[in-house]
Amino acid sequence: MPHIVVYSPRLSREKKAACVAALTEAFCTTTGLARDHLVIHLEEHSYDNIAVAGKLLTDTMPEIAVGEKPLQEVNE
Repeated sequence: MPHIVVYSPRLSREKKAACVAALTEAFCTTTGLARDHLVIHLEEHSYDNIAVAGKLLTDTMPEIAVGEKPLQEVNE
């Protein structure tokens, strides 16, 4: 069985459903494999858990830090 792993920021349930539907369609169309054979894993990560060039994304991109604020407050 093929597996697709998606690393992403936290997404709403609706966005997750749309994402897996689109990935399934694209994969099955291009490979010819049946939908029943595809497994998709969603790995969600806070931007505070992602770094590029030695710096957290929330430090280098303040505009995304605003979106993280509610998630941080929930975890505190």
